[in-house]
Amino acid sequence: MVQKSVYKISSMRQETPDTVSFVLSGAAIEFLCGQFVMIHYPLELAGKHGASEKDLAEGKPVKRAYSIASSSVRGLKGEIELCVKAMPDGWISKLLQEVKLGQVLEVSGPFGRFTFDPLKDKDIVMLAAGSGIAPMHAMIEQICLGDHKDVKGHLIFSNKVESDIIYRKVFDKFACDNSNVKISNTLTRCADGSSWDGSEGRINFKMLSEICGDSLVSESKVFFICGPSVFVKSMRECLEELGVSKENVRFESYG
Repeated sequence: MVQKSVYKISSMRQETPDTVSFVLSGAAIEFLCGQFVMIHYPLELAGKHGASEKDLAEGKPVKRAYSIASSSVRGLKGEIELCVKAMPDGWISKLLQEVKLGQVLEVSGPFGRFTFDPLKDKDIVMLAAGSGIAPMHAMIEQICLGDHKDVKGHLIFSNKVESDIIYRKVFDKFACDNSNVKISNTLTRCADGSSWDGSEGRINFKMLSEICGDSLVSESKVFFICGPSVFVKSMRECLEELGVSKENVRFESYG
């Protein structure tokens, strides 16, 4: 059920040089992992951070959609976590990185059909790139905090360089504490002489086969894809080539 409430930023954390996660505290909210909310940014503050003339002329709060990065377990406690990566042409994402603790924001939602239900989806593979990690973090957190020991979750996360890996320590701990969760990080630009021992290059047919093994194609396995539109298109084509049914693939893209 869609609701609109006022939330306050209660904590913030610098995840990578260009990515910040922050927690909004307020009314309890019910949602499914993978959904998003709309953030309404006050017009008087938006005007100081590069809002377009059109936005300002309309005289309404500027709003943008952001995937929920926290589990529904925390939502019921009145918490929503967002993960915001500064985009070259995205003034609103840069603005959100500069907000302060205690900032009040109006939030509406949840919205979206890109959803994970741990009562039905018992074996999932999450393919993410960049800030497309937000809904995947929610899914893994749901598996762990919701004590869904019967759900297997495997995240394959693509980044350019090692310092770009969002939520790295959090994911490592989830995997360490939960045998049903597996994390595979991949880099597309691994420097010469680097100590990186994970997969290198773009995720493709061969890499997926090596990482997932013989269990890649299964009637019960569901694939979730999130990231830039080019990445999502590539992953969908790759899974089709591997023989994965379209009914077992859920995706969301941006840009």
